[in-house]
Amino acid sequence: MESSAVARTRALAAPGAYRRMSSALASDRRKAARGAVVVPRAAAPSEAARKKIAVVTGGAKGIGAACCRLLARDGWAVAVNHRIGSKDAADGVVASIVDAGGVAAAFPADVSREEDVVAMFAAIDDWALAVDGVVAGLVNNAGVLTGPNGCKSVQHASLEDLNAIFAVNVAGPMLCTREALHRMSTKITAGAGGGAVVNVSSGSAVIGRPLLYAMSKGALNSFQAGAVDELASHGVRVNAVSPGMTDTSLIDDIRDSFDLAKIPLGRFGTPEETAECVCFLLGDAASYVTGANVRVGGGRPPGTFLG
Repeated sequence: MESSAVARTRALAAPGAYRRMSSALASDRRKAARGAVVVPRAAAPSEAARKKIAVVTGGAKGIGAACCRLLARDGWAVAVNHRIGSKDAADGVVASIVDAGGVAAAFPADVSREEDVVAMFAAIDDWALAVDGVVAGLVNNAGVLTGPNGCKSVQHASLEDLNAIFAVNVAGPMLCTREALHRMSTKITAGAGGGAVVNVSSGSAVIGRPLLYAMSKGALNSFQAGAVDELASHGVRVNAVSPGMTDTSLIDDIRDSFDLAKIPLGRFGTPEETAECVCFLLGDAASYVTGANVRVGGGRPPGTFLG
């Protein structure tokens, strides 16, 4: 049976459940979507007091779920993105946050599909009105390790696998960052106060394995490097964390055979240890940090990307 917490948040998150944006703000969104500069209007008196919303992609499980719970602990309202197949897990994350006194709702979307991303952020806009919140943070966590054919080598290289992995791990963060920027930008959106983006990358970007996954994380790092200046001009910071071997379902196939001697701390990391770093980078304590990539790998090379 559906918990009362999940039922309440589902009612809030249902499309059409909220009052719509004023015609002026709706006009601003349409202009922003066309790339036009919107002349800022005076902020409402309560603007500074509005609740900060963090959008976490792939928030149903693993590092994403840990990010959702710890961000809620830190006072964020959390939009928990998930794929349709992870609905029950996402509902569980939402229920745990709401039952602890936090604010959260689940938003299904495949981040590799542009129409899904646009629709998800539109639904989050409605939810933001209902909870008197404003999108101020984005965690690009959703990712896949392999494609449909399981290709991990040059010998068996598969374009189908490459496209599937890059669609989620590279195109997804790009699309979500674009939509979040339209809402956080101090130049585009009337009354916006800026914000922060954290990309969940990987040490694989430097290690080079698994091959296609590593390539996608290298591309994600390049996306961030190219976006730092532009986002800063909008009042938005962008950083990354690069987890090492973390105790999630992604390492199930090698958990028992992996040589822990490769990790100086001698153990796998926990999702919460990476999530704590995400919380720091997304929060005000990191207000002078942008363009950084923090290695959370227990000392395993390639060491630290701080810079």
